[in-house]
Amino acid sequence: MRKMEEMEQALRAAGCRITRQRSAVLSYLASMDAHPSARQVYAEVKRSAPDISLATVYNTLGKLVRMRILNLMDFESLDNRYDRDPGPHINLICTGCGGIQDLERGFPIPPEEVKARTGFDVRNVRMEYYGMCAECESGPRRGATNLPKERRKRWRRKRT
Repeated sequence: MRKMEEMEQALRAAGCRITRQRSAVLSYLASMDAHPSARQVYAEVKRSAPDISLATVYNTLGKLVRMRILNLMDFESLDNRYDRDPGPHINLICTGCGGIQDLERGFPIPPEEVKARTGFDVRNVRMEYYGMCAECESGPRRGATNLPKERRKRWRRKRT
């Protein structure tokens, strides 16, 4: 996981200016362990930088993804999320609350071994387990209950 200084240096090396707004985005990303959407980043950063625009957040996140500092987790029925750990790991995705946790474990076949065996150069790995987090599992309701009604319908259709 990258620290704020590392992200700033990488952006500067790519010719990007580190504005106060961009710095606020980097500070938030460096401080969190979650997998936020762009709108979640925007809502949090707007508290310390009220003049920030959603476009600035999207542009900054996009640059960090292109530089492979962040991973973009693209979902069909949920908001895209951003993962601060670009290395191979397993994402545990709760179908109840939509939360995402990292599971730091090895893969069945590490990317380095794939290349050694086949010559295939793995550029990105995405492994996801879907289920219920401990909090949702012990709660009174099960299922995608915290999602808006329309998304809940799409989630159920997609999963059945």
